[in-house]
Amino acid sequence: MQNVCIAVHDSMLAAALAVPSQLQPLSPQDTLQARHERYQAGNKNLYPAWYLFGCKEKNVEGLVSAYTRQGANVSLCPESKLSVSLDMDIVDTQFCSVSDDLYNKLAAGNIKVIGFLPEAFSSKAALAQFLAQNGGETFLPIQKSYHRDSQPLLPQSSGTAWIVKTPYGSAGKNSTGEPYTVWDDTLLRQKLPSLVQDLKQHQQIICSEFITTCDPYAADADHVVHKLHFLGKETHAGVEPYGTTCQRFIHRCNWQLLHANKIVPLPDFIGEPEITVGIIESVDSLSHFIKTLDFHTGRVMLSVDFMIPTDGKPRYLESNKLAATFAERFDPSLPPIIDTYGNLPL
Repeated sequence: MQNVCIAVHDSMLAAALAVPSQLQPLSPQDTLQARHERYQAGNKNLYPAWYLFGCKEKNVEGLVSAYTRQGANVSLCPESKLSVSLDMDIVDTQFCSVSDDLYNKLAAGNIKVIGFLPEAFSSKAALAQFLAQNGGETFLPIQKSYHRDSQPLLPQSSGTAWIVKTPYGSAGKNSTGEPYTVWDDTLLRQKLPSLVQDLKQHQQIICSEFITTCDPYAADADHVVHKLHFLGKETHAGVEPYGTTCQRFIHRCNWQLLHANKIVPLPDFIGEPEITVGIIESVDSLSHFIKTLDFHTGRVMLSVDFMIPTDGKPRYLESNKLAATFAERFDPSLPPIIDTYGNLPL
């Protein structure tokens, strides 16, 4: 019988267990007990609990049950306590961040690591570089990364607005927790030298063109983000889209506010989204775009965000293996991706 440890980001594990903090690993017995208790709580749980323990109302099995059914002893471990000293044959790192150094130590200890992506993939600037090197430069927005010694020159763009963000962050927020900002083109060209000069030694910012859409399936909405699930099954193979159905975040931007203020927080500019599903199989260049994403390798789940401007060609925004949508069923003919992932042979 194999010992499988599911490593989880500390705050995600605490949320899954509905406790203020969780700083110690859970034994297989305690893990099964937690699964029983949290499964009973059902749809009242936060999404990390659905991933680990399942949810009857959402028809999600969860990783603990999937791995247990395959005959494994399943334990849980907070990310901060993950080490080679734990009693495990397999460690699932889908829901935590693992340094390349720790990955190498785990592999050297004959521990199979799944759900892993290199730590560089947490940087949006690095992801853009990997995509470009894999033949995907045409699918990137016009953008540039700056550190304090960079030339403060903004690329030429036909757009009238830019998003300014840090290389690390998600859900429209920088690594500091503050939201991305949207800048009028003229103002950013004036202020970029001072923004660059004010950066500290190890700080970076990214200036990316604000992409506009005209989506005929969303009343010509001007900012529609597509979130598509991808699944990798093999250690050295790329990822594939999980069906042809995606989640669509439909925004209608407040251009009047931007014209008046010249710089606004992203949430104030794009407003609250209308969230629907969409079919992506008719998107131009889709097969080429998907091919450029195969630098993501291994047994892993991803949520890939992209937009489709008026030229019909996808523009890659970011990948996220800690997405909050893996228990969602975009395509009713497919199980949630978390269950397909959990039921891959160990």
